[in-house]
Amino acid sequence: MPKTFLLLGLGLALWARPAASSEPTPVAPSPTWPAPGAPLTVSEVRFPKGFGKRRIYLDAGHGAEGNTGNKGVTCDDEETFTLRVAEDLAKRLEATGHFQVRLSRKPGERVPYPTRVTAAERWRAHAMLSLHSDSRGTATPWSPNPDQECNRQDSAPGFTVLWSESAEATALLQTGRAGLARALARRLGQAGFPPYDGVDYEGLYAIDTAQPGVFVAREPTHRQIFVLRKPRIPSVIIETHHALDFEEVARWREQRTLEAFAAAVAQGLVDALAPEASPQPRTTRPR
Repeated sequence: MPKTFLLLGLGLALWARPAASSEPTPVAPSPTWPAPGAPLTVSEVRFPKGFGKRRIYLDAGHGAEGNTGNKGVTCDDEETFTLRVAEDLAKRLEATGHFQVRLSRKPGERVPYPTRVTAAERWRAHAMLSLHSDSRGTATPWSPNPDQECNRQDSAPGFTVLWSESAEATALLQTGRAGLARALARRLGQAGFPPYDGVDYEGLYAIDTAQPGVFVAREPTHRQIFVLRKPRIPSVIIETHHALDFEEVARWREQRTLEAFAAAVAQGLVDALAPEASPQPRTTRPR
């Protein structure tokens, strides 16, 4: 009797079990930047034969007397962020063996912008990259901690790369600036960083239609930014992210973000400085 009961119970259980569905199991979509876990890709940087070693002047934006930059969503000064990211990027670029990097300032230094441009030119840098974070849109006050109040705006994430069509620049220099900006933006986008659409840039910059995320300052109507218009070497500003976006700020504290950013910048530099031989990136790995 016990055996018959068990077999009967098993038969009922099998009979009651629903047939396996032929429908494919739905796959949850990947989180979208800047959500936690949003996919980023670290590409292996490839250098064409004869690329050699290029000199890159890396400007940690702000950090001049009376110029600390914006105050982000967690009430941190922009100059603190830019120095941290510049130091990390410098190490990663130099680790490739193909870049020699100089930083515009060290911790505690207050370096005027004209001094930075002069230093880059005297060093005969092949390019000058100025790192920043952006502050855009209409923000609202909030308190990340009980004793702090700063601004927050979570609806405009993304990077931009800026260059200048300054009147005193030669056609060759303007071409170099544009090529550098577009190459960097293209590689940042391929790595998973979304370009900002520029809705809040009206009157400040024009959209560079050649590449999403790139904007150009055209004089005399647009902003005249010293590190974009004065250097006699190709120079750009990389607005890495929106400093008032809580999640995007959190992503830029993660090592995987810095790693993906550095790989994209390195390949963008290769594309811009050796465009006739720019290789396609090898197999990539997600982060």
